[in-house]
Amino acid sequence: MLLLIGAGALAGYSESLRLKMRVLRLEEFLRFLQTAETAMRFAAEPLFKILQKHGESLAFLRECRSLMEKGENFDEAWNHSMKKAAASGFSREDVERLRGFGAGWGVTDTEGQIAHCRLSKELLEAQLQEARLQKQTKARLYQMLGIFGGIGAAILLG
Repeated sequence: MLLLIGAGALAGYSESLRLKMRVLRLEEFLRFLQTAETAMRFAAEPLFKILQKHGESLAFLRECRSLMEKGENFDEAWNHSMKKAAASGFSREDVERLRGFGAGWGVTDTEGQIAHCRLSKELLEAQLQEARLQKQTKARLYQMLGIFGGIGAAILLG
Protein backbone atom coordinates (compact mmCIF):
# COMPACT_ATOMS: atom_id res chain seq x y z
CA MET A 1 0.00 0.00 0.00
CA LEU A 2 2.82 2.35 0.82
CA LEU A 3 4.33 1.65 -2.59
CA LEU A 4 1.11 2.69 -4.32
CA ILE A 5 0.91 5.88 -2.30
CA GLY A 6 4.59 6.59 -3.01
CA ALA A 7 4.13 5.90 -6.73
CA GLY A 8 1.18 8.27 -6.87
CA ALA A 9 3.08 10.96 -5.00
CA LEU A 10 6.06 10.51 -7.30
CA ALA A 11 3.87 10.81 -10.40
CA GLY A 12 2.31 14.01 -9.07
CA TYR A 13 5.70 15.44 -8.15
CA SER A 14 7.03 14.55 -11.60
CA GLU A 15 4.26 16.50 -13.32
CA SER A 16 4.80 19.42 -10.96
CA LEU A 17 8.52 19.37 -11.75
CA ARG A 18 7.78 19.36 -15.49
CA LEU A 19 5.87 22.63 -15.09
CA LYS A 20 8.74 24.16 -13.12
CA MET A 21 11.32 23.04 -15.70
CA ARG A 22 9.33 24.62 -18.52
CA VAL A 23 9.41 27.98 -16.75
CA LEU A 24 13.15 27.69 -16.11
CA ARG A 25 13.94 26.70 -19.71
CA LEU A 26 11.89 29.55 -21.16
CA GLU A 27 13.62 32.03 -18.84
CA GLU A 28 17.02 30.67 -19.88
CA PHE A 29 16.19 30.95 -23.57
CA LEU A 30 14.91 34.51 -23.14
CA ARG A 31 18.21 35.42 -21.47
CA PHE A 32 20.02 33.83 -24.42
CA LEU A 33 17.91 35.88 -26.86
CA GLN A 34 18.73 39.08 -25.01
CA THR A 35 22.43 38.24 -25.07
CA ALA A 36 22.28 37.28 -28.75
CA GLU A 37 20.54 40.53 -29.62
CA THR A 38 23.20 42.52 -27.75
CA ALA A 39 26.00 40.56 -29.44
CA MET A 40 24.51 41.24 -32.87
CA ARG A 41 23.85 44.91 -32.19
CA PHE A 42 27.15 45.94 -30.64
CA ALA A 43 29.66 43.35 -31.84
CA ALA A 44 28.04 42.19 -35.10
CA GLU A 45 28.90 38.63 -34.09
CA PRO A 46 27.92 35.87 -36.51
CA LEU A 47 25.41 33.24 -35.54
CA PHE A 48 27.93 30.45 -34.85
CA LYS A 49 30.05 32.68 -32.62
CA ILE A 50 26.96 33.66 -30.62
CA LEU A 51 26.17 29.99 -30.09
CA GLN A 52 29.77 29.32 -29.05
CA LYS A 53 29.97 32.16 -26.57
CA HIS A 54 26.45 32.27 -25.17
CA GLY A 55 24.77 28.94 -25.92
CA GLU A 56 25.98 26.91 -22.95
CA SER A 57 22.92 27.29 -20.75
CA LEU A 58 20.59 25.02 -22.73
CA ALA A 59 21.23 21.50 -23.99
CA PHE A 60 19.61 22.07 -27.38
CA LEU A 61 21.83 25.11 -28.04
CA ARG A 62 24.91 23.04 -27.19
CA GLU A 63 23.61 20.30 -29.49
CA CYS A 64 23.08 22.79 -32.33
CA ARG A 65 26.59 24.18 -31.93
CA SER A 66 28.05 20.67 -31.80
CA LEU A 67 26.26 19.66 -34.99
CA MET A 68 27.48 22.81 -36.73
CA GLU A 69 31.04 22.00 -35.64
CA LYS A 70 30.59 18.61 -37.32
CA GLY A 71 29.69 20.31 -40.60
CA GLU A 72 25.90 20.62 -40.62
CA ASN A 73 24.48 23.93 -41.74
CA PHE A 74 22.54 25.97 -39.21
CA ASP A 75 19.05 25.01 -40.43
CA GLU A 76 19.76 21.27 -40.20
CA ALA A 77 21.54 21.59 -36.86
CA TRP A 78 18.73 23.72 -35.37
CA ASN A 79 16.02 21.32 -36.53
CA HIS A 80 17.91 18.30 -35.20
CA SER A 81 18.47 20.04 -31.87
CA MET A 82 14.71 20.56 -31.46
CA LYS A 83 14.45 16.91 -30.39
CA LYS A 84 16.70 17.77 -27.46
CA ALA A 85 14.57 20.85 -26.71
CA ALA A 86 11.41 18.75 -26.58
CA ALA A 87 13.06 16.34 -24.16
CA SER A 88 14.42 19.04 -21.86
CA GLY A 89 11.25 20.61 -20.53
CA PHE A 90 9.80 22.72 -23.32
CA SER A 91 6.19 22.14 -24.30
CA ARG A 92 5.14 21.28 -27.85
CA GLU A 93 4.08 24.90 -28.42
CA ASP A 94 7.42 26.16 -27.09
CA VAL A 95 9.31 23.88 -29.46
CA GLU A 96 7.27 25.21 -32.39
CA ARG A 97 8.13 28.80 -31.37
CA LEU A 98 11.80 27.80 -31.10
CA ARG A 99 11.63 26.13 -34.49
CA GLY A 100 10.14 29.31 -35.94
CA PHE A 101 12.89 31.39 -34.36
CA GLY A 102 15.55 29.14 -35.89
CA ALA A 103 13.92 29.34 -39.33
CA GLY A 104 14.37 33.11 -39.39
CA TRP A 105 17.67 33.45 -37.55
CA GLY A 106 20.66 34.34 -39.66
CA VAL A 107 18.59 35.03 -42.77
CA THR A 108 18.59 38.85 -42.88
CA ASP A 109 20.90 41.74 -42.10
CA THR A 110 21.77 42.83 -38.56
CA GLU A 111 18.74 45.09 -38.10
CA GLY A 112 16.46 42.33 -39.38
CA GLN A 113 18.04 39.88 -36.94
CA ILE A 114 17.58 42.27 -34.04
CA ALA A 115 13.92 42.72 -34.99
CA HIS A 116 13.57 38.94 -35.28
CA CYS A 117 15.02 38.50 -31.78
CA ARG A 118 12.65 41.12 -30.37
CA LEU A 119 9.61 39.51 -31.96
CA SER A 120 10.66 36.09 -30.72
CA LYS A 121 11.20 37.51 -27.24
CA GLU A 122 7.70 38.97 -27.22
CA LEU A 123 6.15 35.69 -28.34
CA LEU A 124 8.17 33.65 -25.86
CA GLU A 125 7.43 36.08 -23.02
CA ALA A 126 3.74 35.34 -23.61
CA GLN A 127 4.56 31.61 -23.46
CA LEU A 128 6.50 32.25 -20.24
CA GLN A 129 3.56 34.07 -18.64
CA GLU A 130 1.32 31.14 -19.52
CA ALA A 131 3.89 28.68 -18.13
CA ARG A 132 4.17 30.64 -14.88
CA LEU A 133 0.40 30.69 -14.54
CA GLN A 134 0.18 26.95 -15.14
CA LYS A 135 2.94 26.32 -12.62
CA GLN A 136 1.23 28.50 -10.06
CA THR A 137 -2.20 26.94 -10.52
CA LYS A 138 -1.43 23.33 -11.37
CA ALA A 139 1.82 22.33 -9.64
CA ARG A 140 0.28 21.83 -6.20
CA LEU A 141 -2.80 20.26 -7.76
CA TYR A 142 -0.68 17.60 -9.50
CA GLN A 143 1.12 16.81 -6.27
CA MET A 144 -2.13 16.41 -4.35
CA LEU A 145 -3.77 14.39 -7.12
CA GLY A 146 -0.79 12.06 -7.15
CA ILE A 147 -0.90 11.51 -3.40
CA PHE A 148 -4.67 11.07 -3.26
CA GLY A 149 -4.65 8.89 -6.37
CA GLY A 150 -2.07 6.65 -4.70
CA ILE A 151 -4.14 6.53 -1.50
CA GLY A 152 -7.29 5.74 -3.50
CA ALA A 153 -5.55 2.93 -5.39
CA ALA A 154 -4.18 1.54 -2.11
CA ILE A 155 -7.65 1.55 -0.56
CA LEU A 156 -9.22 -0.12 -3.61
CA LEU A 157 -6.57 -2.82 -3.78
CA GLY A 158 -6.27 -3.22 -0.01
